[in-house]
Amino acid sequence: MVYHGNTYDTVNKYKFNRLGFLVFLFGIFIVLFTILSLFVIYTPIKQMIPGYPDKETKELIYKNAIKTDSLIYELEMKDQYLKMIQDIVFNDIPIDEDFVVPIQNLTEQQVIDFNDPTKPRIKIEDDTDYYLPKGEEMPNFIEPLKGIIVSKYLPSQKHFGVDIAAVSDELIKATYRGTVISSDYTIENGYTIIIQHKTNIISVYKHAQSSLVKAGDKVKTGQIIANYGNSGENTSGPHLHFELWKNGKSINPEDYIQF
Repeated sequence: MVYHGNTYDTVNKYKFNRLGFLVFLFGIFIVLFTILSLFVIYTPIKQMIPGYPDKETKELIYKNAIKTDSLIYELEMKDQYLKMIQDIVFNDIPIDEDFVVPIQNLTEQQVIDFNDPTKPRIKIEDDTDYYLPKGEEMPNFIEPLKGIIVSKYLPSQKHFGVDIAAVSDELIKATYRGTVISSDYTIENGYTIIIQHKTNIISVYKHAQSSLVKAGDKVKTGQIIANYGNSGENTSGPHLHFELWKNGKSINPEDYIQF
């Protein structure tokens, strides 16, 4: 019953059976739970709940997850690099046909000279296509992209390669066969591919739209390795920045490739 506060007259009467009372209690519970949920969701009170991360903790967890993924990727790349070094050290690599000479085509003195690192390399004068590598002989590179050079090799200005512009549907090719030692994305240079060739030569391809190879892949001369495009902050438009390095020093690609 509901009574008037001054006269104590009966104002309303409510009658509950057992089921009605349970429904009434359940309704009150739902209302209270809804109010409490709204407080937890839309007010800072949720940060007082044990185990609930605040904004700074969430950001830290997110950053740590990114760093963990990056570290795992770096470790995988280092493992591949170390494996390639081990293959080289223990001679567990495919034989390069440019260095293979039929022993029957060599004289005894030529064999001695060939195994002497101080001697210059020679060409075998016969009907075969086998050659001994010369000390400064360069591979027969092909152009990595059909286009025009819009920026030349200017090492004095820290531009250690050439910039090649082409139509958007062109594909980037390996200038010579070798092993991909890096295929990664950087903020400055976008998708960048580095290939190790024979005689300690390295070719570099920057600002590709996407990479089609990964570290450790063996590529052939002319094999498609990337899509032409525009990526990275150090670029003002679609082009391929192409570099050649020999013995740790940059060289002018136009001296060895007909663009």
